[in-house]
Amino acid sequence: MCEAGVNIKVIQDTLGHKDITTTLNIYTDVTKELKRTEFDGLDKYFNNSIA
Repeated sequence: MCEAGVNIKVIQDTLGHKDITTTLNIYTDVTKELKRTEFDGLDKYFNNSIA
């Protein structure tokens, strides 16, 4: 769900976790693909801000 772009608070609510740390610590992981995608988006943001 995280890699699909679902907001972490929506995931927390869907799973019924009262504490967001449960969701973050158990159900999320940073994959190489997710990291690359996020940094690509960050690069595009900064490149558009400079232009």
